[in-house]
Order: sequence, then C-alpha cells, then structure tokens
Amino acid sequence: MKTDFRTTFSIPEHQNKLNRDNSFTLIGSCFSENIGKKLSSLKFDSISNPLGISYNPISIHQLLQLETPLSVEHRDDVFFSYQLHSELNQLNEEAFHASVQRQFQLQNQQLAKQGTLIITYGTAWVYELKEGETIVNNCQKTPSNQFNKRMLSVEEIVSSWERAQSFLQREFPELNIVFTLSPVRHLKDGVRENQLSKSVLTIAIEQISAQYENCSYFPSYEIMMDDLRDYRFYEADLIHPNQIAIDYIWKSFELCYFSENTRLINQELSKITASLQHKAFQAQSEKHQHFLKQLLQKTVQFQAQKGIDFQSEIEDLQAQIK
Repeated sequence: MKTDFRTTFSIPEHQNKLNRDNSFTLIGSCFSENIGKKLSSLKFDSISNPLGISYNPISIHQLLQLETPLSVEHRDDVFFSYQLHSELNQLNEEAFHASVQRQFQLQNQQLAKQGTLIITYGTAWVYELKEGETIVNNCQKTPSNQFNKRMLSVEEIVSSWERAQSFLQREFPELNIVFTLSPVRHLKDGVRENQLSKSVLTIAIEQISAQYENCSYFPSYEIMMDDLRDYRFYEADLIHPNQIAIDYIWKSFELCYFSENTRLINQELSKITASLQHKAFQAQSEKHQHFLKQLLQKTVQFQAQKGIDFQSEIEDLQAQIK
C-alpha cells in the first residue's frame, strides 16, 4: 500500500541563476505581496505593487506602461481611477495625481535596475464599464449594474502582453521576467469558473513564455494544487495559502532561481533576522545582555563579510546593551 500522501514533482532550475545583486519588482495579485515580503525580510532590493494590487492580466500590463494623466473620477469626496487600486484614492485631486506619479516613478526606477520582474496573474475574469467598455482594475464600490463581467480570452491576454513586452524591451532591455499564477482560488466566481479562469491564464503564460526568451514560468499554482493538496496548508477561509505553504513555495522558488551561494546566505540571514525579532521577558538580565552582545558581534561580522546593510539593527542592538 502506498503511504506517500503527496504528489511531488521536479521544477527545472532556471538557467541564469540570481544572486544578492539582483533587484526585484513584483506586480500582480496578493501572492506577489507574500513573495515580496520574503524578499524584503531577506534584505533583497525589492518593491511590491507600488501602484496597488492587481488581479487581471490586462490591468497588470497597463500598470507597467501607465499612461498619464489618468482618467479621474470623483464620488463621495474621493478622487480615484478605475485603473488603480483603491489604496491610492485621495480626498484631493492634486494629491491623487502627485501620489500616482510618485509611485509610477518608483516603479520605473526599480525596473531600470534591469533586475527581475515577477508578475502574478490572479484571474481571467474582468469587469468592464458598460459605458466605454473599459476593463477596470478595481470597481471602486461602484454599483454592479454599471459593469459587464466576462472572461478574457487567451488571445486578448497574449496580445496585451505583446504591447507591454514591447514597452519593457525598449525601456528595460535587460529585464528578466518571471510569470506565476496565484494559488489563491477565486471561488466567488464559482468553482468551475475559477478553474476555467486559471486554465486560460495557464495557456496564455505558456504562449508568452514560449515566445519571449526573457520570460519564464514558476509553478506556484501547481505546487499548491498538487504537492500541497490538503486544507492544512490553507488559512481558515480555506482559500488563501497559510504561512507553511508560503514558506514551502518560497523554498521551491529559491531552488529554481537562486544560486547555491545566495541560498546559503539567505539561510544565515534568516537566522540573524529571527534572533533580532526575539523579545525577552527580562531585557536587563545578564543572560539576555550576553545574548545581545553575541548577536551584535555576529551581525556586525555578517554585514562586513556579506555587504548586507544591517546598520539600523546594529544601532538598535547597541542601544539595548547596558
């Protein structure tokens, strides 16, 4: 009788391995936020969704080549754009434009470092304003009767990406692009509808990756659906991956894209970070003070050897030592 209750599969290692010098820009669904937090905690040069979370491919592509000035709406004292997430909304129109421009510049500055762009598609379902047939990024609490809901086709997604690819190739020719499919299921659309959506996105990514040499695919969705096929890897809502799943997928991402030396540095750095987060019941005790002194020495040495900035943490440790 077979006792292995998991379906593991191998992920081909990426040919061009990444290291500590690589920068990252993450755009897309909330799964980009999870991977972004991992990169940030390991002190990689990274930013996540500077223009807000986005779920559908068309809106994600538009954020990469944002055309300004935006079409701005005003309702209930709030200025907003259907192209952007509601977190960028402002009570003042001038402040709205300034905030959007600042975030777009931040995104372009990061992309200009010619590192890695990670794009996470969430759903192929989109909402179109009936007036103008414009696909929106966020419905901005507008009544549903003002929208048509439909599923994007593979052809629409690939065609939209061709325009985005042309822009990125012109502006950031050395950019490495990783596509991934969010393991979060959009069950509000329906179980079958979610699966159809993920299938459309999978085929679109496959065509894009086959067409462009600088594009590759990381199977976060397949890891969650097949390797981690158990509800113990989900949050209480049974939709979002829990921290155990996120950590597991991150480890797979490391093996696929990072060099061995970078993974070893990540391990050391994780241990130091965990120690820095330790909270003592008796901060002034001799035992804890000894722990702080050892940690300070280790952190200073690690910063000097690896060139990773721990200066603020070092100053904080020095302030705690009596």
